[in-house]
Amino acid sequence: MSVGKNAKTTGRTGFTLRTALRELIRTIPDVIYFKDKKRRYLVINEAFVELCGLTNAEIIGKTDDEIFPAALAASFRASDTRVLESGKVFRFEDMMTDSKGRRIVFETIKSPFRDSAGNAAGILGVSRDITARRRTEEALRESEERFRTLYENATVGLYRTTPEGRIHLANPALLRILGYETFEEIASRDLEREGYGPGYSRAAFKERLERDGFIQGLETAWKRKDGTTVYVRESARLIRSADGASIYYEGTVEDITERKRAELELRTSEEKYRRIFDRSLEGILQTSLDGRILAANRALVRIFGYDSLEEFLSVNMTDLYVDLEARDYMIESLRAGDEVRNLELRMRRKDGTEFYALMNVTALRDPAGRIDRVEGMLTDITDLIQSRAELESALREKEILLKEIYHRVKNNLQTVSGLLSLQGRCFQDPEIVRAFEETQDRLRSMAMIHESLYRSDRLSGVDFPAYVQTLARTLIDSHETSPSRIKLRLDVEPVSFDLKTAVPLGLIINELVSNALKHGFPRDREGMIAVELHRRGEDGFHLSI
Repeated sequence: MSVGKNAKTTGRTGFTLRTALRELIRTIPDVIYFKDKKRRYLVINEAFVELCGLTNAEIIGKTDDEIFPAALAASFRASDTRVLESGKVFRFEDMMTDSKGRRIVFETIKSPFRDSAGNAAGILGVSRDITARRRTEEALRESEERFRTLYENATVGLYRTTPEGRIHLANPALLRILGYETFEEIASRDLEREGYGPGYSRAAFKERLERDGFIQGLETAWKRKDGTTVYVRESARLIRSADGASIYYEGTVEDITERKRAELELRTSEEKYRRIFDRSLEGILQTSLDGRILAANRALVRIFGYDSLEEFLSVNMTDLYVDLEARDYMIESLRAGDEVRNLELRMRRKDGTEFYALMNVTALRDPAGRIDRVEGMLTDITDLIQSRAELESALREKEILLKEIYHRVKNNLQTVSGLLSLQGRCFQDPEIVRAFEETQDRLRSMAMIHESLYRSDRLSGVDFPAYVQTLARTLIDSHETSPSRIKLRLDVEPVSFDLKTAVPLGLIINELVSNALKHGFPRDREGMIAVELHRRGEDGFHLSI
């Protein structure tokens, strides 16, 4: 930038206005330049040189087309034309890569400068690097967008209200919680007059905020648009101005209505089962593995003879077992599974007396799957044990009596059979003798049934396969001098019959086998007698001989 001969000086320093202007332009950090009407650079400052990465001589007298890329030069040319044609000042933004390879955004103010006649002589341009500002604005815009997205899509309600009760902000989640369609609807709501339910007033809410500055996790009830109640968990903070005045409240709201209902149902259920627990006639308890009594109902306290629940809880359950091996067996069984049912134990009351108890216990496990508690039910079965012992004694006596009866019936039948044998010897007529023998066979078949019951461990039925085997073989042996001539094949299903069925069935088998021996093998013919008995349907049997 040159200085003409007519430049004014001041004092002895040689200072001139032109010198000062040149120094000012040189040192300003913004890019400054002058162009003539043909868009050739006349004056540039050091910031321009640094931006382009060229020397002063490489720029002065050149146009944008000779210095910058074509697209950027075209943009500069268009803005220059606009300034020269309109004669007005304009503001432009452009983007370029500087000499260091950085992508920068700059803002340029272009205005025409005029000659002494007032005509446009060229263009004055001032360009400022606004890259950082643009990045800041973009970051702010992105931040606002993220906040807006979070605000709009949050699953919890967000709000901002004034201390006077006016609603300034409410996100869609809060609208849904309170049953409103639009923000305008909810904004018309006056929180001083309508808002909190009777359980907690807005006055108390404001008092806490003004005192503490925040509220964390407040659970209360709000009124919805339709007048119903919604339970919420609210956190809020007080925003103050620079001088300490309360400006507004802002916070979050979570709908906990379902949780409150679940808690109410759980509380109701617990109360119901607590009543069952306390009123049960069976003893109910919960203990740790080392025997500490954690819980017990009144029936259990009464069974063990203690005066109060507090007294009973001070006792270790281990001290109440007469047989510790049975207790150890119960714990080991629980470790192997999760339940032990119908375990009979001998227990000890407070006064030292013993009683029998029936235990049904379940293992309770910690999160790691280890048994840490035992829960169960205990019933005093002392009377039942005594009754069972008496019943078993009476049953043994009856079994002995029944066996004696069966034995005596068998002996009587054998006696009658013996008398018939003696009487039959008095007759010479073969038919009469045979009649006596057949009668003896029938008596023998009945006697064998009573003999089977007498020797059996079960008095309720006859082991029929064994009975048929004995009966058939006895008949063959008694009728044949050569028993090997007639073979016996048995296919009898394992079954037992009571006397009501066994006696007539035995007589039938006796008659049919006897008839077969009498008429089925004439002239000493060899053969086989087969006896088969198989189940048919659910209630029937098929006998084949």
